[in-house]
Amino acid sequence: MDNKIDKERMYKITSKCEELCENVINPLILNNDCWLLICELLSCQDVLNLSKVSQSYKNLVQYLVLPSKFTTWEMSFSYHNISLDDFKFILSCIYKTVRELHILFLPERHFGLLTSYQFLNVTKMRITLSRPMNETDISKLSNVFPNLREFSPHGICSSKAIELFTNLEHLTLTCCRKFTKSDLGRILLTLNLKSLNLDIFKKVSHLSREEFLKFSKIEVLTLNRIELGLISGVNLYYDHNSVIFSGLKVLIITGNLIEATEVDKLFENIQLIVRRDVSSIEIANVSEDFLNTYLNPEKYDFLNQVNVLKFINITILNNVIGMPSKYKDLRELYFFYCHAPMNLDILSIITNSQKLDVISFEECDIPPIVISKAFINSLGIRKNAIILNWCCKEKVSVK
Repeated sequence: MDNKIDKERMYKITSKCEELCENVINPLILNNDCWLLICELLSCQDVLNLSKVSQSYKNLVQYLVLPSKFTTWEMSFSYHNISLDDFKFILSCIYKTVRELHILFLPERHFGLLTSYQFLNVTKMRITLSRPMNETDISKLSNVFPNLREFSPHGICSSKAIELFTNLEHLTLTCCRKFTKSDLGRILLTLNLKSLNLDIFKKVSHLSREEFLKFSKIEVLTLNRIELGLISGVNLYYDHNSVIFSGLKVLIITGNLIEATEVDKLFENIQLIVRRDVSSIEIANVSEDFLNTYLNPEKYDFLNQVNVLKFINITILNNVIGMPSKYKDLRELYFFYCHAPMNLDILSIITNSQKLDVISFEECDIPPIVISKAFINSLGIRKNAIILNWCCKEKVSVK
């Protein structure tokens, strides 16, 4: 009798152990949300290793984890070494769902495998190889990513390859080699760009009228100071209507300014481009003379409607900090990594503008100040309170 009971107990224990073992190797014991949360904590290689545990786990990774985890995939082969088989597995899992790809230093065989797929949903991509790309490589990518909207080619290329990306809207050419001004003209005429990052030419001539008409429709534009010459000499009038950058939202100008005449030319060109309201200006690493000479709304109309001013690494003097009196519509003023003398009159900036809403000092070397609430309340009629952000090397006390 006792033997029979022992056998029944042993059978139950054995059955329970088998059930537990089955549950351990069966990923369906957890729901999809749990697995996604778990795999968010795992590296790419850990997820690949998980797929090799069993067929059940492979299905989990292939049909759930990777398509969900890699809607945006960023990978650098200088830090991670993924085998060709693992790379093929990842591509087979995500090529229909991934939307953004950033893959750096891709090995040659991996690049060949990549070009055997077509990623219809990818709109933003940046790929570099273990060697410089050539025009043939970039041309191949136009078939791999037929719906690409944003592209930063890296290597030797001309307009012939870039024109193949017919849906392109955002283009960065900074890392292109042997790219000519003629190539730029052909791209402007072929593509409908919304943003363009040049900062590539050391010498330019002005665009043709047809090229300039397309150029003037760009919304976000990055040029070096020499590339401003692309618009010099262009006839800006057509049927008695001036051609302006009516859609321009952001203009970034890079490069060092050496001579005063160079700065004069720079601001003349900016005035030519932005004959309309400018909402935000950012100035970095300039002298007091520069600020006094060129940030002058009476001389440059495009400064009149500025709402946001940002200064980086400048000396804040009393005649500079009083700028709100010049900018009647200034709402926000920011200083980053700036410095000031001991006699800085910070309260003048508050007094000089009834519309200023935000004043911000971040990582600035500025003497400590005391701001009285009674003083702020006596400034006059203000619809909004002034917000003071102070994150400096010295502490500020507010009474």
